[in-house]
Amino acid sequence: MAREKSVAAVGDVTDVNTWSGIPFHFWRAAQAADFAVRAWRLDLSKISWQRYVWNALGVARGGRGGFQYSDWFLNLAERQIPAELFATEVITFNQHFPRAEAVVRAGGRQNYYIDAPFLGLVTGRGLDLHLPKKVADRAVAAERQNFAAADRIITMARWAAEVVVAECGVPAERVFTILPGANLELPADWDYPVRPGRPGIDREFVLGFVGKDWRRKGLPLITAVRDELSRRGLKVTVHAAGRVPEDFEGRPGVVFAGFIDKRTDAARFTEFLSGCDVGCLFSDHEALGISTLEFLRAGVPVAGFAHEGVADTIPPDCGFRFELGTAVAEIADRLEAHMRDDGAVAAFRAAARGWSPRVTWERCVGEFAELWSSGKVASPVRAWLPLSGLSK
Repeated sequence: MAREKSVAAVGDVTDVNTWSGIPFHFWRAAQAADFAVRAWRLDLSKISWQRYVWNALGVARGGRGGFQYSDWFLNLAERQIPAELFATEVITFNQHFPRAEAVVRAGGRQNYYIDAPFLGLVTGRGLDLHLPKKVADRAVAAERQNFAAADRIITMARWAAEVVVAECGVPAERVFTILPGANLELPADWDYPVRPGRPGIDREFVLGFVGKDWRRKGLPLITAVRDELSRRGLKVTVHAAGRVPEDFEGRPGVVFAGFIDKRTDAARFTEFLSGCDVGCLFSDHEALGISTLEFLRAGVPVAGFAHEGVADTIPPDCGFRFELGTAVAEIADRLEAHMRDDGAVAAFRAAARGWSPRVTWERCVGEFAELWSSGKVASPVRAWLPLSGLSK
């Protein structure tokens, strides 16, 4: 009899607000596929005053932060969870919770699905995570222990898998990469809209941007590219989802759509994405890049630095892949050439629509189920290849 599977995260998996909704969307697709039905429901509001005490005492440790990696937090968190869940086959989205030792001791099995190893984050890859050295060193050691006791470590991007093997010491045969899905559900009657006219020439060519961390994700660069294309006589506008940062108040050529709550206003978010000609993510550091997957799900081509996780979310047949640090003028050159080539515009749009059904959580869970049943994924979706190269 197969062991029951459960999904864990730091927070309530059944709450779409937990970790950008990623565990929620995975769990719901896993439920529908009868792959993993049980969800861990950690109530972080019950572990609040302890965090304030931890931070208040942080000076003695050399700085604030890192409470969720402490034994104090982990003990409190694990006590909230029904004992029977520890005896399941756990798929967790966090490399520190639950502790693998607690799962194995209860007769369960531990599996990880992560966007980045903690070791990568504290060394400035995927994201710059700044913590007191003592806290970071202890958390790195705990991650190694957890990985050593796990059945599988599944990463969302290739760079993370490389770090897990080369630097965390996990044998390659226990490490896998499965592209996640986009946190976007299209209506049943969805039809990819086509705006008339040649983008950039007859009408505005819209560069789309989604992200709270607008500086790290490259909004200043995107607007600089827009300005350069405008100087060349092309019609280009940046559409950004989110509130207007102070630096951009009154800036010409940039339209802010305001905050869009994907949970309660999914139709507006989908409309925003599909109204763009290219979805952009020019991050210096990014563990993955869910926003590029969301644009692809809406059938919109993408662009960004093919670096770290973003490199795995920009298909070459409908994406502009740039090396990290590429100059504004060079980015503008490629986009201008694209706009002036009607065939290229049509081909990118068609390829993006072809990717749409491949960047879903249903497809992701299907690959998980195949991995569990056969020990491998025969033809995983790899967005760094064109559609014709999926079997490579």
